[in-house]
Amino acid sequence: MTETPLVHLNQVVLAFAGKPVLNGVELKIFPQDRLVILGQSGGGKSTMLRLILGILKPSGGEIKYKHLRVSRLSRSKLNLLRSRIGMVYQYSALISSLNVRANLALPVRELGRKSESDIDKLVEEKLAMVGMSGTEDKMPSELSGGMRKRVSLARALMLDPELVLFDEPSAGLDPVMSSVIDELIINLTEKTNTTSVIVTHEMDSAFRIATRMAMLYQGSIIQEGKPEDFKSSDHPVVRQFVTGEVEGPMTESLPDADNT
Repeated sequence: MTETPLVHLNQVVLAFAGKPVLNGVELKIFPQDRLVILGQSGGGKSTMLRLILGILKPSGGEIKYKHLRVSRLSRSKLNLLRSRIGMVYQYSALISSLNVRANLALPVRELGRKSESDIDKLVEEKLAMVGMSGTEDKMPSELSGGMRKRVSLARALMLDPELVLFDEPSAGLDPVMSSVIDELIINLTEKTNTTSVIVTHEMDSAFRIATRMAMLYQGSIIQEGKPEDFKSSDHPVVRQFVTGEVEGPMTESLPDADNT
């Protein structure tokens, strides 16, 4: 029996002001995947996360979350769906005027289902999971980039989501802290049986984290599979991206450095 995907992007098309961004994207995300989406900067990877969250609506095709058609949900049902999804933004997106406790408590308070004492316990629990115990009263400005990233991850876990979306989790971090964040993603998703989608163009992180990979190029998924399939890929674009070679189809249209 074929496994039912948690999320299915079914021939998704998206254009902004007539300019195509996604052109028939077909991608399935299965329960407990750590799916890494590779691709060039500005190529539409983060846009795919916004489509899954229902922040954007596709120009064509559809996004399904289990049996739900995301773009057809009412506002109340869309908010209910989003409570099942955690989001870790590229630069943490913590509210600078709120301390760590208040930043984490915000998504839970909005639902109005828990008492303040229960919220405090939940904040302590999630901060402990990411190694940030004792930072509840600190302001975001008092935290390093890596610490802010971990607090952002703790916030994404506050509603015990079944899916967590990561937008460039290693952005702006040094190699050591990038490795720390990668290991944290692996450990937390395994411990909580959470499905995760990680958008990145950092190949070291991608191969460290992924159980599956998909590459987005010129608006379409050109390859998906296991990490080892990407390391041995004979697709010229995938091979150039993975190895970082200067010569190849991705750079053929760039101006020659000798002639500029």
